[in-house]
Amino acid sequence: MKNDYKKEGLGYLAIMFAMLFWGLSFVWIKHLLNNHFPVFTIVAIRLLIASAVFITLLSLRKKLQRVERADYKDFLLLAFFEPFLYFIGEDFGLKYVDASYAAVIIALIPIVISITMYFAEKAPIRWEFVVGTLVSVVGVLMLTLGPNGQMSFSLKGTMLLSIAVLSASGYSVLLTRLLKKYSPATVTTWQNFIAIPFYIPFILIFDIKQWPAMIWDSSTILSLLCLAILCSAGAYMLYSYSVKQLTVTKTCIFTNLIPIVTLLAAASIGQETFTQMKFWGILVIVIGVTFSQMTVKLKATPGK
Repeated sequence: MKNDYKKEGLGYLAIMFAMLFWGLSFVWIKHLLNNHFPVFTIVAIRLLIASAVFITLLSLRKKLQRVERADYKDFLLLAFFEPFLYFIGEDFGLKYVDASYAAVIIALIPIVISITMYFAEKAPIRWEFVVGTLVSVVGVLMLTLGPNGQMSFSLKGTMLLSIAVLSASGYSVLLTRLLKKYSPATVTTWQNFIAIPFYIPFILIFDIKQWPAMIWDSSTILSLLCLAILCSAGAYMLYSYSVKQLTVTKTCIFTNLIPIVTLLAAASIGQETFTQMKFWGILVIVIGVTFSQMTVKLKATPGK
């Protein structure tokens, strides 16, 4: 029992660090975009660095498991769903809708994952989780809504964001299955490596003409290294570890904490302003996420 509590505690610690790294990633990405790095190039470079570093380190320590032929398809689909398809849906979706609208759609991912896991893996849907997720969605809306209180709607943008939501669900199912046979480090390493070729056509079509304008200096190189080591490798590995200890349905809602980390990091360097509404939004998100982790036992009616 004591060992179970320790594993659960480590699972929660891992997911908190994963959210910290993913939340900071938006600050580093914005810095690279301001220095004329194209989106697909950023993703491909971070995946390449992450793969090279982790394949080398894990191979030297003999911790990198060989993928069985029967699992090739699952690893290919895992990398296709995330990072590839998820980033395509999210990044292109943001071109057609407000960030606040996109944040709310993305914040619904935990509920979609819960429903998907119910049908795919017979995982129970807990009402505390659903209520907690919906509360956190309200908090995300409060955190991201602009001063005019309006959001722009676009069918194309909604469809693209829906692709991100569905890809996250498919990723969760496959991740749960693969973690039964492989370590989080192995899954993350091969996931990143396999995803790289998916981006090559997009780089050739959209990015290559912008390469001469990219500004290479110590700050952009540091941003790329942080994205690669902390986000593409570290955060995904920590997330996978948390899924293994807590289950994906308990872990996935923590992604709604990402806007909090991004806001606080951006505010600390003057990219965002911190308002009273955003403070209440943070509080509501934390309450929702906390409630989702509880197991509330309702009292039975006497005599029944």
